[in-house]
Amino acid sequence: MKIYNYPCKLNTATAVALGRFDGVHTAHAQVIRCASQMKQKGLAPTVFTFCDNPNKQNSQLLTTEEEKQSLIAQNGIEIMVNAAFLSVRNLSAEEFVSIVLKESLGARAVFCGYNYRFGKGASADAETLKVLCEKAGIEVTCVDEYTKEDTPVSSTRIRALLKEGNVRETAKLLGRPYSMEGTVIHGNAIGRTIDTPTLNISVSKEKLLPHFGVYACYAYVDGKKHKAVTNIGMKPTVGSDVPTIEAFLLNAKGDFYNKQVKLELIDFIRPEQKFDSLTDLKTAINLDIEKATEIL
Repeated sequence: MKIYNYPCKLNTATAVALGRFDGVHTAHAQVIRCASQMKQKGLAPTVFTFCDNPNKQNSQLLTTEEEKQSLIAQNGIEIMVNAAFLSVRNLSAEEFVSIVLKESLGARAVFCGYNYRFGKGASADAETLKVLCEKAGIEVTCVDEYTKEDTPVSSTRIRALLKEGNVRETAKLLGRPYSMEGTVIHGNAIGRTIDTPTLNISVSKEKLLPHFGVYACYAYVDGKKHKAVTNIGMKPTVGSDVPTIEAFLLNAKGDFYNKQVKLELIDFIRPEQKFDSLTDLKTAINLDIEKATEIL
């Protein structure tokens, strides 16, 4: 997949999927795959999205920029155009269609969600997009609301589930387990003193963390998949000034410092808890390991 920063000019006819696509969830995939299928008609499957976050209320992301690019490419997109929100914020709806879609992207077909909005102050909706694009010779398809088990799929709904720690339902809406990826860094080594050495994983500060607690998960290191127990939070028994992510790999030992680790959260085991002693903490961790083994 080729990645461009807007403003740019694509010298090819394109089918463009429009959206922020944070999370690249199952509803997003419906829109993106519509654009991908237009390759059969000689149009280059393209996504036009934002490289920054225009929504200040949801400042943390379901997917980092790297994760987003990878997931979009997996859905058959050949060209991704990233725009800084400021670069299009003041464009009217008419200017967005003529300058961005027609002149810059060479769009012949456009796809968006039923609730898509654009233009200065988000003043225009999907129906307006149809009218304006028809005048410009661009075909528009608005994809209907997508549901899973009678639940509308949206980034807002996924955020709410993650704040509850409900990663099982989150996975259904995403179409995959919620994951986090980062580098193993040095911690305070308390896990080693109670025979449960953990990997302290540093993830992007932009990444949305789920409800603090203990999770059964899969950890991927050096291409290998491991069962794991992960604690996300403030470590109330020993204390921490910032949220931490610590994973204990079941049946895996070695030096993992500076390695990249991907965690897939499968199920919530229990909330964070402050224990009276490290002995009590060790007992709880052993129970967490038993529970994770049952789940995984």
